[in-house]
Amino acid sequence: MQSSCVDEVQLPARSVESRLVVEGLITDEKPPYTVKLSYTGEYNSLIYGQNEIPVNGADVRIIEVGGRTVKLEQDPLTPSYYWMRDSTFVGKVGRSYQLHIELSDGKSFVSNPELLKPVSEIDRIYAEFRGRADTEFREPDHYQVFIDTKEPAEAGNYYRWSGYGYVPRTSTGEPIGFAGICCNWCWIPVYGSQSDVLSDVYINGNTISRRPVLSSPIYYVGRHYIEIRQYSLTRQAYQFWVRFEEQRKRTGSLFDPLPASIEGNVHAEGDTTVLALGYFGSSAVTKGRLIIPGDTLNAERIKIKYGDIFVAEGNCQLAYSQGQLTAPNW
Repeated sequence: MQSSCVDEVQLPARSVESRLVVEGLITDEKPPYTVKLSYTGEYNSLIYGQNEIPVNGADVRIIEVGGRTVKLEQDPLTPSYYWMRDSTFVGKVGRSYQLHIELSDGKSFVSNPELLKPVSEIDRIYAEFRGRADTEFREPDHYQVFIDTKEPAEAGNYYRWSGYGYVPRTSTGEPIGFAGICCNWCWIPVYGSQSDVLSDVYINGNTISRRPVLSSPIYYVGRHYIEIRQYSLTRQAYQFWVRFEEQRKRTGSLFDPLPASIEGNVHAEGDTTVLALGYFGSSAVTKGRLIIPGDTLNAERIKIKYGDIFVAEGNCQLAYSQGQLTAPNW
């Protein structure tokens, strides 16, 4: 009989110092605007990363270059978020905006001026059914949502899209009365990517056609309520989102180098070499909505195809995050 032993391997610990993270956007839509401030938890390669740490007690202001400055208020329940609710302060196309942050320890950070550029209207939003592949047993069918929009003739336009929707879902429900079932149907939110971006370098002046912007999963029969938002970007913001998406898709092992920090346009006041993570941007926004009827799908066929793999136990609202009993009033 043979025996063997395993030698313990001592890995060197790698640590990364905590850094300020800034996430914020001003648009040409009416307020409120939000800015999220946090510190990265100290990263240690042997104990993995800690959660983000809220930034408390900061003085946060949005500056319109050559215009007004408005102060944001910290949310008492979710202290990472600072809100600007002044309805008289609205982002304007052609103006530039900065974020100024003074931390409780006296350190100050400022963003580079960000020009709020115009954006085209969305011409059309539409969806097409896509069945799951045989190898995607635990994935539902879905609707692929597309947009068409006209690209202006001048060069140097950059876009970002985001989408969300509400889709029907079922659960086992909970007993009520004699042999009754309560709350076994609800609507849940679904979200698309926040980093879906495009440059006009190869399509300047042409139509952006059949741009996929959201995948809306089909868990049960019923309508899908979809909203798509189209944002303008500066070149610097576009480059930030490209780097963000590249890192998001990056996979590796424990022995790989740490991911590169995604530094944006926020730096220490008076020292551009001390950079925060994240980005403060300004965008014009156009949006459109789509209701997908879902009337070509049969409930019994869905049950046969899926079985119960997408049916959670209990009250539908509680079984799924942010579930609601009524459909959106669109």
